[in-house]
Amino acid sequence: MNTAAQQTPPVNPVLSRIAAIVGVEHCTVDPVERQFYSTDLSFLPGEIAAIIVRPGNTEELAAAVAVAAEAGMAIVARGGGMSYTRGYQPERADTLLVDMRRMQRILEINTEDMYVRVEAGCTWKQLYEALLERNVRTPYFGPLSGMYATIGGALSQNSLFLGSGLYNTVAESALGLKVVLADGSVLQTGSAAHRHSNAFWRHFGPDMTGLFTADTGAFGIKAEATLRLIEAPAVTMFMSFGFDQLAPMLTTQTVLARKRLCAECYGFDPYYNQSFEGQGFTFKEGLAVLADVARSEGGIKGLWSSFKVATAGKTFLRDCNYSLHMTFDSYDKDVAHKALATAREICLQHGGREIDNTLPTVFRAHPFAGVRTVLLGAAGEVWIPVHGFMPLSKAVEVGNATEAFFAEHRALMEKHGIKSSYLTCFAGTEFVIEPSLYWHDELGDFRLSLIEPEFQAKWRDIPADAATRDVALKLRDGLRDLYDRHGCCHLQLGKYYPYQEMMANEALRALVQGVKDVVDPDRRMNPGSLGLR
Repeated sequence: MNTAAQQTPPVNPVLSRIAAIVGVEHCTVDPVERQFYSTDLSFLPGEIAAIIVRPGNTEELAAAVAVAAEAGMAIVARGGGMSYTRGYQPERADTLLVDMRRMQRILEINTEDMYVRVEAGCTWKQLYEALLERNVRTPYFGPLSGMYATIGGALSQNSLFLGSGLYNTVAESALGLKVVLADGSVLQTGSAAHRHSNAFWRHFGPDMTGLFTADTGAFGIKAEATLRLIEAPAVTMFMSFGFDQLAPMLTTQTVLARKRLCAECYGFDPYYNQSFEGQGFTFKEGLAVLADVARSEGGIKGLWSSFKVATAGKTFLRDCNYSLHMTFDSYDKDVAHKALATAREICLQHGGREIDNTLPTVFRAHPFAGVRTVLLGAAGEVWIPVHGFMPLSKAVEVGNATEAFFAEHRALMEKHGIKSSYLTCFAGTEFVIEPSLYWHDELGDFRLSLIEPEFQAKWRDIPADAATRDVALKLRDGLRDLYDRHGCCHLQLGKYYPYQEMMANEALRALVQGVKDVVDPDRRMNPGSLGLR
């Protein structure tokens, strides 16, 4: 991005006032930067923000928001940019887009009362590594994109993955939030709002913290977050199983979810399994990671292998139809092994066969590696997901409906070269299925910025394919509507999932609108998010 010397000088009163608050090097009207920061991964149209600002602390954020509000501008916050639901794409051209990533300080690590206060622009990787030095971590500790994804972004989207098998989504780890409202005023939730207390408790009266989680920034900008802490597990074990059919794997996952055995438990379909080798997930990489495991094995943060690892070479998943990968955390090796042994019995009862467990070992040994394997297919195909969030009792039904959907549209997809895959996992006792669609299309500057230089050079010139993209996006809409008919909810609502239309309760809809009326009466904060305008 531009250096301070390259910045466009203030040319209008709003930009001049914001530059006086944050410094001219931390705000810009450069058209390339405005385009870059206004575009997410959704391929859906949006406006381009008028000004980009990068505040360095809560005071600068609040002051900049107040200036924009006084000028009648819309205000949208952006974290690491991983949204694929138009979470931060502006709906108005007169938008101040707030890049939160300068606000990355860890403000307090309280290992006596077991909480951490952190600025919302801190990444999950930064937080995890800092906490590990104190032998603690947050219960949920990030998405696989945590090298880039921020604390505030995850709370806005209510994301899940690392630690979610035992500790649910990120919102369940939140004790309190400091939020900048649309007029620039600052609101504190949780017991930190008590005049004589600290941030130890979420429920200081009604749960005001919950209002600002999963809102995709519709109610305010999260400036600081207080999250629970737990002791880092002393022992982590891993296990993987293969299944011939989807339904037995899903059934196995639901049984494991009810027993609360796994820190993570995620399943892959045949396309995912066959793609790992092409994505660079090789025998050599597995051995390098396992050397790290061997050095730490038996230590206080030891990763213990429960089955012979990395012996199958780079084809360890090639002949596996559906694969299930499990992680077991505990304070004690025997306790972790008991959980693993119980899970093994369940997998065997449902027709699974134990396979090499390199994949979950590598994922956990380096939980925040690059995002190329998450964002792109093995040959540089673009990727876009959709998901359903459901009770455990719906998992098999919705899984079967997903397979039937792809079977129904197989000819269309083959005609256009569109591939599909799906990830299945659970967060506590809630289940998620996330299909993804892949096709060759122009990657664009944002996707290219997230991958290694060798792959940038290799895939930079893939041409745009608007016709195939249109088919893929319509298939995605079809899956979204399918999940709605099955009663699924959604994380990452943004401006894509029809939250208002899905509600059957008029009183709830009125309450959501009423909250918006109080915190943002002029509808300046991320217009369109949650369907609120």
